[in-house]
Amino acid sequence: MLNGIARGALWLDTWLQDHLGRPYNALLGVGLIIEIVHRGGEIMERITDPPRVAGLGFTIAMELALLIHQVGALSHHLERRRKLTRGGKTGPDPAGE
Repeated sequence: MLNGIARGALWLDTWLQDHLGRPYNALLGVGLIIEIVHRGGEIMERITDPPRVAGLGFTIAMELALLIHQVGALSHHLERRRKLTRGGKTGPDPAGE
């Protein structure tokens, strides 16, 4: 069952990436940033309750890791598009590579 869910999620993520591209990545990134800011505010409210602060800290660390992953995925997507658009063109590389 878990394997089927994972395959479905991969298919949906690939479909959204192919059809929406950068807006899809931007939406995910903005959502993660909003959630991280919200969690940061919660830490300040709950500073007197160490177990809850530790849990919120772990949640923020996980969300930061997801944000880093999302930015990396966007980078791969942009590089793939750059190679496709550069395809048959000759001349200097605009990225300086």
